[in-house]
Amino acid sequence: MTAPLPDVAALFNQGMALMQAARLEEAAAVFTQALERDPHHLGARLNLGVTMWRLGRLDQAEAAYRDLLAREPGAAAAWNNLGLLYKDMNRLPESEAACRRALALDDSQAEIHNNLGNALWQLGKVEASIEAYRRALALRPDYAAARTNLALPLLYLGDYEAGWPLYEARHDPSMGAEGIARPPVPYPQWQGESLAGKSVLVWPEQGLGDALQFCRYVPMLKALGAAHVSLACAPVLHRLFETLEGVDLVIPLNGEGRIERHDYWALTMSLPFRFGTTVASIPARVPYLHANRAEADRWRARLPQGPLKVGLVWAGNPRADQASAYAIDQRRSLNARSFEPLLGTPGVRFVSLQLGAATRPQLAELPPGLRPFDPMGEVRDFADTAAIVANLDLVITVDTSMAHLAGALGKPVWVLSRYAACWRWFKDREDAPWYPNMRVFRQTRRDDWSEALARVEAALGVLAARAGAVGGAGG
Repeated sequence: MTAPLPDVAALFNQGMALMQAARLEEAAAVFTQALERDPHHLGARLNLGVTMWRLGRLDQAEAAYRDLLAREPGAAAAWNNLGLLYKDMNRLPESEAACRRALALDDSQAEIHNNLGNALWQLGKVEASIEAYRRALALRPDYAAARTNLALPLLYLGDYEAGWPLYEARHDPSMGAEGIARPPVPYPQWQGESLAGKSVLVWPEQGLGDALQFCRYVPMLKALGAAHVSLACAPVLHRLFETLEGVDLVIPLNGEGRIERHDYWALTMSLPFRFGTTVASIPARVPYLHANRAEADRWRARLPQGPLKVGLVWAGNPRADQASAYAIDQRRSLNARSFEPLLGTPGVRFVSLQLGAATRPQLAELPPGLRPFDPMGEVRDFADTAAIVANLDLVITVDTSMAHLAGALGKPVWVLSRYAACWRWFKDREDAPWYPNMRVFRQTRRDDWSEALARVEAALGVLAARAGAVGGAGG
């Protein structure tokens, strides 16, 4: 006798269990099977969309949500999910519209206000995003994601006194997979206790640029009397971080060895909060990282000669497996061909500092006479890159870890900053308080780099003319 087929409710429950277990392919198949039996099962269709979103199949997720809304236009959850999806697809005006549609149907959900805030923040509507996040927190004061998100526009506006405490929510356990992981060690987090005679482990988080920017606090820990300061980092930063003043041990997180016991641990990006950093008190003394002198000397003889040597980075790491990060990278990155007018600047010798399997080959698309010198095939880590940068007069880069490397080395650096920029570059400033030798060239219209590139080209022309006239270059 043939066993009875599971009913739709059973299939839905099975799909939800598979989602909870992160068995997404199986969950999608089960939700699809449920919908074949009952095309009007809204829960199965909604969660099929969620599953497709988590699998990175954004078009299929949109189709599922749109199909659901065609059947049930008043489904606030589907409008909310569509808003989240459109943000990851860089369809930001549509993201805002979908979130507002969800709120018109149900304004009692803190998550929807938070998601609207995210869309507004990415659109550069800073004050409106703050209002949305605050509405989310009025509904749920302990909402860690909204506290973390609210911190960013406040930091962008320079309100560090309010922003840093809120930003601590990023490692709240309630954040789950979206939060910042705490180090897997049994000793306590440093929360401002006396460090006299104590040991502290500084733990990395988020990107390489964040590690480069905030390692500047390590000497400040030593100045508090810490007997031993260890700095954990990605292996590509190991050799460079050994040049940092005040660090007793640099620990590359390469899966080898073990971390000895310390008295405390601290997340890298919690240090501004613990030190009470305001815009006026940013520790901006540079350089705080250094190139190896012998390696820099070897590169000096190999790099092209000229009155002005300029490093160039035109794209970041796309991280195509992370939809949100990929969406932001699409807004910050350019194609090498966008720099053709700049590459023709008289008196300038360009050096490519670009890495990436998808972006470095773009050099071949440039006219042969405009191609920068490319040494990056010999680069193993950031210490190698630092040795090259030490010989340059200027670095021009989109908002990547290269901006932080050049800034930490004390080199003049010009950053092309996307519209609705990262919080650390502030609002409407051309300088960068974190790096005294940095100049920020902002994108003034979303998805349009032409005006910012024209300003860079004009500024470089002036700098090149001055360098040619005096036989040297400055920032």
